[in-house]
Amino acid sequence: MQQYNDGRYAEAAGCFRNAIRQNPIDPESEFWLAMSYEQTQSYHEAIDAYKTALKLMPPAGTAHYSVSMHDNAFDRLAHIVAANDPTGSETDLIAQTAAQDNSSDEFRLLGRVLRYRGDADSGLENYHRAVQIDPSNFAAQREYGLYLEQLTQNQEAGQVLGMRTASIRNDEQVNSALRRIGMEPGPGLLTEAPVAHPAMSPLPNSDPGLPTPAANTYVPSPDQPAPRD
Repeated sequence: MQQYNDGRYAEAAGCFRNAIRQNPIDPESEFWLAMSYEQTQSYHEAIDAYKTALKLMPPAGTAHYSVSMHDNAFDRLAHIVAANDPTGSETDLIAQTAAQDNSSDEFRLLGRVLRYRGDADSGLENYHRAVQIDPSNFAAQREYGLYLEQLTQNQEAGQVLGMRTASIRNDEQVNSALRRIGMEPGPGLLTEAPVAHPAMSPLPNSDPGLPTPAANTYVPSPDQPAPRD
């Protein structure tokens, strides 16, 4: 971590590889290895490390699960594949895995990759598949609905975001999107409300599928130093 903070990313990558040899099931070391690879523009290696980190992370809701690390690894993976996959081989691999495993999360990842590439139609198609496979996948439902609202496909956005789950009902970004399209969130079914349709404004972060972190939450990026303990 000290070498990463000092900008010595190749040396940091070597240390993280050593850490992984000592503990092959540590997702945090894989995550920071991927971050180091990003800094050295070793994108193929970064993709592999992010994928491994996501596989090693404990299930959501368990004691050691880190929402911020999971969401950052997921988003960095999508960004790298979207920007650094000229042959389409990584994208094809994600699509193949999604189809073989019938995986809601893999289709969500593919949707995000395609959205970052500006392919809205294909992105929406894969978000739709993700929600179809697992209607209880709140992250996929949320991201799909917010992207529809961003594209001003308001009727479809209302249908997706109006699925009455407790997670959706308690999400302020979702509720704000519903109000922008003229629907008032409530404890039961959504009802139309006479709300004006304001001009579209950018979402508070580049990815409408990710929650805005709290002010004291560390969210790393490739050009941001790691926290010093």
